[in-house]
Amino acid sequence: STVRRFRPIVLTALTAVLAMIPLSRSVFFGPMAVAIMGGLIVATALTLLFLPALYAAWFRVKEEHATATHNER
Repeated sequence: STVRRFRPIVLTALTAVLAMIPLSRSVFFGPMAVAIMGGLIVATALTLLFLPALYAAWFRVKEEHATATHNER
C-alpha cells in the first residue's frame, strides 16, 4: 500500500508544509507553524518508512507473499 499511496501522501504533506511557510514569519503564529511543519514531516516519514517496516517485521511478511498479493490486484 505504501508504494501505491506514496505520491498522494507526500504531495498532501508537502502542500501543508509549504502553506505554513508564510505563517512561520509571524511573531504570534510563527512557533505554531514551525511545530506543525515539523510534525507533518516527521509523521509523513514515519508513515511511509517506519510503519510498513514494522508491519512486515511484526507479521513476518515475506517478499514472495507481498509480490503475489500485489500482482493479484
